[in-house]
Amino acid sequence: MKKIAVIITRGGWNNLLQACEWIALAAASGLEVSGYFRDEAAGRMTKAKIKELTMSPDYRGREAFVRDLLRNEKKADLSKIMQTSKETGNVKFSVCKDSLRYFDVRVEELIPELDEVQSAEAFWKEAVLPADQVLTF
Repeated sequence: MKKIAVIITRGGWNNLLQACEWIALAAASGLEVSGYFRDEAAGRMTKAKIKELTMSPDYRGREAFVRDLLRNEKKADLSKIMQTSKETGNVKFSVCKDSLRYFDVRVEELIPELDEVQSAEAFWKEAVLPADQVLTF
């Protein structure tokens, strides 16, 4: 089975959505996928922050329009997209232990779709080295 490692660092909603959509496509294609949230993206993996539909500056003036589109297209719930990916294929989501400290996030605040809190070194050895392809967002 081909393996893909996906490293998600930017925390804007549009970036998180893109990463989750690519993970879902890979899972549906039969690939083994490991997703790793670090830096700003890790700070967004809490039950409260995952629901904030914040856009990058490029969406300025179009935020409300895009939020409505996301809701209408059933893409406004990242947790649900992540859960569906896991149900569809072989997907594991991890979050960076160090990044959680940077954003003062406690493990009990994290969304349940995350499978593991791990160091970058552990993800490197477990997912990046054996990967056939690495995607970054």
